[in-house]
Amino acid sequence: RESGARTIAIVNEVHSPVADAAEFLIPIEAGPEQSVAATKTVIGSMAAGAALIAELTGDAALGSALDRLPGRLERALTLDWSAIGRDLTGANAVFIASRGLGLGSAREIALKLAEILRLPALGFSAAELMHGPRAALSSRTPVIMMRLMDETAVTIDRLASELRESGIAVHLCGGPRATLPWLDDDDPAMDAITMLIPAYRMIEQTARAWGFDPDRP
Repeated sequence: RESGARTIAIVNEVHSPVADAAEFLIPIEAGPEQSVAATKTVIGSMAAGAALIAELTGDAALGSALDRLPGRLERALTLDWSAIGRDLTGANAVFIASRGLGLGSAREIALKLAEILRLPALGFSAAELMHGPRAALSSRTPVIMMRLMDETAVTIDRLASELRESGIAVHLCGGPRATLPWLDDDDPAMDAITMLIPAYRMIEQTARAWGFDPDRP
């Protein structure tokens, strides 16, 4: 800001150093942060960022998808991804893959898996995972994949099929070959946010089953 940059802070806590330093402030108002592992603040920040982009670009379709997001998040609470938790027992590591707008969510899920379950977890673009990191996959490294209904779907489908043929446990959300429960497809940017909900619930449930406190990793 001192160098003349336009600075915008998306925060939950409006009384904080980053909020004080920014020129413009977008409060997400998610309520008190009760857990070390941020979940609602991540979702709130992503939604706020999307709302900012929709406003700046005049993207009416994105704005309409944002209006549908709260209802879809609530519906996503009913999705049961516990099958992943069963595969994580005895796993050496877990890989999470998506592409495009889903990449940030893949890396967020990897972060939470490592933080809360103490399990080595890596988030990759599906395009990357098809190359060098593919050599690290085995029957003891489950792969969680998130497929959005956009131009990245072909890559996700191809990689999921190839990995399954190699005997690797693949948990796929979205598309005709999905193994994880999912809602009907909507806007890809909003679906990347919505897919976090069942992932968070699975991680919380697995942590408690393993004797960990998901709120204080």
